[in-house]
Amino acid sequence: MKKDDKFLKKDPEFHNLVKKAKRDSNIRVIFISLIVSIIVVTAFYFIGNSIMQKAIDKEMRSDAMWYSIHGANIEPQGTSVNYSLTSATTKTEFSKIVNGIPVPWVPKEKRYSILGTSKLITAIGATGTGGAHDKRIPMYYNGKRAIEFIHPGAHSATVDDKELISDISNDKVIELALSFDKSYDLKKVQSAFNEHLSWYWVNSYSQSDIKDFNEEAKRTGKDYTISGDDVIGFRHSDQQEDNWGANAFIQTITSLQDEKSYSGLAKNIMKNVTKDNQQDMSAENLEMIGVVVTGSPSEIQKYLELPMVRAAFLGVTAEKY
Repeated sequence: MKKDDKFLKKDPEFHNLVKKAKRDSNIRVIFISLIVSIIVVTAFYFIGNSIMQKAIDKEMRSDAMWYSIHGANIEPQGTSVNYSLTSATTKTEFSKIVNGIPVPWVPKEKRYSILGTSKLITAIGATGTGGAHDKRIPMYYNGKRAIEFIHPGAHSATVDDKELISDISNDKVIELALSFDKSYDLKKVQSAFNEHLSWYWVNSYSQSDIKDFNEEAKRTGKDYTISGDDVIGFRHSDQQEDNWGANAFIQTITSLQDEKSYSGLAKNIMKNVTKDNQQDMSAENLEMIGVVVTGSPSEIQKYLELPMVRAAFLGVTAEKY
């Protein structure tokens, strides 16, 4: 046997054939592995992109519903999508409509992965300047004043913007958030403010929320105001029958309960609006606790004297023309 081994080792032609066979085998293995890898990566890419696109389409629909009821007098203006190799970014633009004039508001961006996950990546926030002892510090987005509300159940209401309105010239149009002294039904609010109505604030708060407002006000010694970007309600439209906006609001809340991203929020709103499910979710049972009105300062001034208006907070000011 040893003689045979010596013979094989001394046979250069056979030795070269073995080397060639090994080399060809290695090349085939590498080639097959490369093809398989390309197929797997390509399949993963296309499957992942399909999953990501479905996630984008689904979340854009649910986001659109949420944006229609969330944020006072804020309207989405469209969403753009930018794709990269393994992710995509959506950007939704918003505006405030002040007496018919659109004013750009804070955009929101989301990033989607190829696995279908998403996260909000917008970093813009409200800013304000003032001291710790100030009773109130107005907040601004993109240099535009942000409206605030105060809940009827909040005990204190010592500072607002009523005195500022008369100082604004009539070549401007303004956005004004009016907080009520108590809740009112839709028809009462429409009859009082219909001429300049832009948006209705719906009471979607629990007694626990109101208790928290008052405890925070007591702790800080300041009024507890709620940012207009964080309230729930619906826009006014004089192009439809009286309850059109309220019915659309109800339908949206109902639909959002089946959307994964907003199910918990929608169910909580439904619970609070219906008083722990003790009454029907209907336009007649919705409680309005504030509105947004827009117009020239002289047009808006008259609403400040209404007994139902507890506080007024100035928002966006824009050129009339």
